[in-house]
Amino acid sequence: AVPMPIGTNVNSALEVLRGVAQAQDQINQQGGINNVPLKVQIINDENKPELAQEVAQALGQNPQIMGVVGHYTSDVTIATAKIYQANNLVAISPISSSVKLSNLNPYIFRTVSNDFIAARALAQYMIEENQQQKVAIFYNSESEHSESLKLEFKSAVSLAGGRVTNIFDLADPNFNATDSFQQALEADAQALMLSTNPKKLDKALQVIHVNRKRLSLLGGDDIYTSKTLQIGGEAAQGMVLEIPWHINSNPKSDFAQTSNQLWGAEVSWRTAMAYDAVGAIVQGLQ
Repeated sequence: AVPMPIGTNVNSALEVLRGVAQAQDQINQQGGINNVPLKVQIINDENKPELAQEVAQALGQNPQIMGVVGHYTSDVTIATAKIYQANNLVAISPISSSVKLSNLNPYIFRTVSNDFIAARALAQYMIEENQQQKVAIFYNSESEHSESLKLEFKSAVSLAGGRVTNIFDLADPNFNATDSFQQALEADAQALMLSTNPKKLDKALQVIHVNRKRLSLLGGDDIYTSKTLQIGGEAAQGMVLEIPWHINSNPKSDFAQTSNQLWGAEVSWRTAMAYDAVGAIVQGLQ
């Protein structure tokens, strides 16, 4: 079963589903799992914890469901974790990166790297590659992933000898991109780190526009979207994002070449992580 936010974040959900479909097609062309074809049930959980819990309960009671690729955000995956454990059903998230998910219970796994690794890479890039010490953080207090990445990045910057000058909450009803940016400038910030989730992506894009390429931009994996390119435009050029995989890292791999044949385009990290999640479940079932 693949519960994804089809109703609220269709583009990212499709990225995941492409990876699932590629893995399903591959295993079924090879004769299935012990001669049984792999079937996939697609579910829209709207990325809402309450609805996802209902979905998880229904999946746990359905004997035909042998594994789950999901959920999307860390908040939703954490909300469903106890239900999957109670029903002895394995769930592997291709997207959820919060450090809280590490060793949460024996039935919850993920193929994506966690926020500790992502934050350390961003901090290292800023301090060692860009030779910058001072950074302002923009995050969403209503998102478990955003909160996790903020904390890990702040810690990584401090350990590397840098300093966080300001922390701004995109979820604050009084948040103002222009005012926040001005405060960051007055605090001598050299870079801005945007840790958001799909709900507050628009607020992060406001910051990108206000910045107008004056300070270096760093960002979490949720900013890796077509919307950022469409709306951010020239103001987003040069921004450095942390993602667990990129097709240019191994463009001649079987996965990369097959995905290009299937979809007629290069695929994202979400597709690769979903492909790996199905592969892990298939190995277990075999």
